[in-house]
Formats: sequence, structure tokens, C-alpha cells
Amino acid sequence: MLLKDRKGVILITCYLVIVILLILGSAFLLRSTSEKRIAEREKNSIQAFYLAEAGIDKIAKELYTTFQGSFPTPIPADFSWFNGLDDAPRSENPAYAGPPINALLGEGTYSVVLPVGGVSVDTLTGQADVTLESSGNVNNITRTVRSVIRYSLEPSRVFEYAYFVNNFGWFWGGGITGNGDIRSNGDFSFGGNPTVNGDIYACTNPDLGANGDITGNSMNKTIAQYRNQADDEARPTDPTADPQDIDGDGIDEEFPYPDGYDGNSERFPNQEVLEMPYLGNLQSYRNLAVSEGGTISQGGAVLVNAVYGDEAAEAGPDGVSGTPDDDCVVLNGTAANPIVISGPVVVEGDVIIRGVVRGQGIIYSGRNTHIIGDITYETPPAWPKPDTNPSATDTVNETRTFLGLASKGNVIIGDYTRNDWKTNVTNYLKPPFTQAYDIDHTDAVNGYDTDGYFDGEGTYVCRFDGNYTNNDGGVKDNGAGGSTNRRYYESSLSDDLVNSISAPSNQIRRIDAVSYTNHAFSGRVGALDVNGTIVCRDEAIVYSGSITMNYDLRAKTKGQDFNLPRVLALPQIISWEEN
Repeated sequence: MLLKDRKGVILITCYLVIVILLILGSAFLLRSTSEKRIAEREKNSIQAFYLAEAGIDKIAKELYTTFQGSFPTPIPADFSWFNGLDDAPRSENPAYAGPPINALLGEGTYSVVLPVGGVSVDTLTGQADVTLESSGNVNNITRTVRSVIRYSLEPSRVFEYAYFVNNFGWFWGGGITGNGDIRSNGDFSFGGNPTVNGDIYACTNPDLGANGDITGNSMNKTIAQYRNQADDEARPTDPTADPQDIDGDGIDEEFPYPDGYDGNSERFPNQEVLEMPYLGNLQSYRNLAVSEGGTISQGGAVLVNAVYGDEAAEAGPDGVSGTPDDDCVVLNGTAANPIVISGPVVVEGDVIIRGVVRGQGIIYSGRNTHIIGDITYETPPAWPKPDTNPSATDTVNETRTFLGLASKGNVIIGDYTRNDWKTNVTNYLKPPFTQAYDIDHTDAVNGYDTDGYFDGEGTYVCRFDGNYTNNDGGVKDNGAGGSTNRRYYESSLSDDLVNSISAPSNQIRRIDAVSYTNHAFSGRVGALDVNGTIVCRDEAIVYSGSITMNYDLRAKTKGQDFNLPRVLALPQIISWEEN
């Protein structure tokens, strides 16, 4: 009996152990199942969030791509396009008239809507804020993201260089000095060992057949040599001065300046092409000039009140309406009677300019800008070398004279009517030195749509054949009350008038201006200093003696303030809410 009873105890104990194990197993199973459900919900929630985020990214990118495709060279007024998003029927498409925006991704879906009133547009500065609400759903778990995306214009990077050319770059001659970075959207060639106190960039560009090579030799100065030899108008060094104990605390202070010259000239071949903006439709610049009250005056008399040529047949330099030089202006400043510019102005025709300039502003010309003599700032910027207070220097320079010259045609230097100008320059203003290229359609009115070009899909493309020595289809004054054919590099003035007001080419020795042109920057000069920038598609400057390019840092740091031509910025998220 004792043995039998012991067996019963063991059996009961086994039952109890099994029951306990079953209970524990069930508990573990329930907990594991619960944790799995929680993990699945968390996984679904994360996936739903990423789907909602993907929806925001997709629509933001599609809006950017569609807008850019509609306006390859956008101006502020073009941003009114975004107002149409608010008008789109929500039942058809809650965002914009494009591809459907509901999509299946993996295990879930996302849907993006544009709330009514979710678009805010500023057509004066060129900015649109678009609100997008995106919901992601995975296995009935929903996450929502609400974001405001900003589309805007930004200063083009082409203004970060002392010299930028959209074709092949060439520095041929030991008399050339570039005090600033230089860049071409093709190969860059050096001859005669010029000096470049800055970095050198060349780009791989199939349109030009360019590998992005940098060939030939150049040299550069040490920081010590640069400080001793560079002009006051040349950018400072980095650091601007050697470490010094300025405040007497026994610790040497540093003076960093990221945009200064660091004593090195690095070469960067095979870079990506840097988009050069077009100065396209001038209407936004007209609006800007009017809204800011831009003027050009001299001797107390207003020569240009915001826009010259906005009225029919505004008389040009000959003083007679209805002649070829209508809508053109001649500006000639002296130390006693300088050209005074205030803000942005638009001249519908040619701008012919020389002399002393006061104030700050930019002149947009509907055709060419002709520099017929020195252009000199009354109060030029200066960067001491060395400089122990660079921030104070920048503050002072912000108030000093600034002139921007932006041209839908060309920037031409010197008296192009003279045979020595034509003999030395025109060979570089036609193929094979120049090449054909696509143009902004608004330049067709100036004759740049020359070859009836169709792409591989049969679409017509505005394209210029690259020959600036041909007639442009317009006319100039013939000096006898009539008109005659005009070449691309010529103004609408008579040759006799141009010759009578122009300085001899070898006496043009200084150009203080940030210069930009849709097409060619060319001419014949003497020993020339350019204090500003040269930004162009083709360049043909023939010099005698030397040419020095001093980069004006204000072209980069204050490009927005001075309304230099801009490009479409990448979309920017300015607010983000999620739940």
C-alpha cells in the first residue's frame, strides 16, 4: 500500500506540473501574441508614416518638375501657375492636373490632398508655398503628414565666379590675372602661364563635345604675395590676417574668411554642368522696377524712371521718335556729374554707358549693353590686406557703389565701328570659336532664333547658330535719317554717333560692374581691370597689355538684394506636422 500510495502522489505531482506548464505556456503564448500584435501595429504605423512621407515627396517633386518644364527660365510672375492648383476640382484631382496621386505601395496605400486655400503665391519675389496633406494606410493603421513646401527663386551659382562662361573657357596670355574662382561649362584652356588666385572648374558637357579637361599651365600667388600685390578691390584672403593678440588677453585671435583666397589654386576637372539662367521675360523686372521706384538720374534730372521704353516710341539719343534708336539710352558720367542709379531699372533697347557711377542698382537691357569707356565707382568697395576686422569691412562695403548690368543681348566693349576692333574681335564671334545653342524663346525678338531647329521628336526648339557677326534682322540708324541692317554685336545707334562718343579701345582700362549677358561678352580693350564679374555664354575679349579680374564678393552675398538673374531652387520644407 505504501508503494501504491507513493505512485499516486507522483501522478498527482505530474498533473500539477503539467497544469502549471500549460498555464505558463498559455501566458507566454498570450504575451507573445500580444507583443506580436503590438509589433505588427508599430510596424504598420511606421510603414504608414513612410508611405505618407513618400506621398509628400512624390507630389512635391512632381510639382517642381511640372513647373520647371512649363517655365524653363522662370520669372516671379510665372509663379501664378501655382494658383491654378487651388482651382483644380477636388473630385478629379486634389493636387494638380497631372498623374493620379493615389498609389499602392507594398501592403498599403497613400493619398495626398491639397487643402482648399493651401496655396500662397508672391509673384513679385517669385515664391509659392503649397500645403500638402498626405495619409498613409497599412492594414487599417493610418498616419497623416501635413507639410508646407516652398518653391522659390534663388541667386544662381554662376555669380560665385570672377569669370563664368557657358562655352569653352580660355585664358591665353601671361598678362591675365583672375583674383577669384573661374569656371567654364566645357573644357578650360590655359596658354602663356596666366595667374589664377582661385580655383579652376571645367565641366563634362556632351552638348559641346567637352570632356571637362583643364589643359595648359597657370600659376598663383602665395597669401603673402597676394596681400602685397592684389588690388584693394580684390577679395580678401582666408584668413584675412595672421593670428594676433588684438585685445591684449595674451591669446592670438584668428580671422577666418571662407570666401577669401586661401593661397591655393586647385583644379576641378570633369564637373557637372552648372545651369546658367536666362534673362527671359522682362515683365517681372518691369514690375520690380516700378514697385521699388528704380531710377537713373544725372545732375538732378531723371533719365530713366523705372522703365525706359514702356511707352510707344520713346525717343533715343537722336531725340526723334520713330527712328531705330528709340528705347535706347546713352549714359556718360563724370566725377562732377556722375550717373546716379537707385534700385532696378529696365531699358527696353540698348544701354550705352561710360563714366563715373554713384549709388546702387542694376540695369536690365532688352538688347545689348555697350561699354564705350571706363566705368568707375564713385565709392568702390575695398578689402584691406591684411584685415583684422573683416565683418566691419563687409558692413562698409555693403553701402558702397554697386552696378549690375544684365543684358538679354550682348555686353560689347569698345568702339565696334573701328576696323581694328573688327579685325581683332569678330573672328572670335562666329563658329568654330562659338557654337550653336538653345535660347530662351523671348530672345527670338532680338533675332537669336536662327536655324529652324527640331529635336529628335519633332519639337521645334529656339536655337541660335552662334554667329554674332551676321545681321540680326533688326535695323540701326544710318546717320542720315534712315536705317540700315544691324549685326548682333552692334547697337541701334548710328556708327557715326557711336564713334563720336566712344573712347579709343586701348584707353578702356577699368570696368566696375557685375556683368551678366544671355549671349556674348566681347570687345577690345587696353590694360583692363574688371572689378565685379564676367558671366556669359560666349566670351571674346581681346586685350593689349594685361587684364585683371577682381571678383566682387557682393555678387554672391547680396545677389538677392541686387536682383541678379535667378534660378528655380529645389523645393524646401518650411513646416512639418505628423500624427
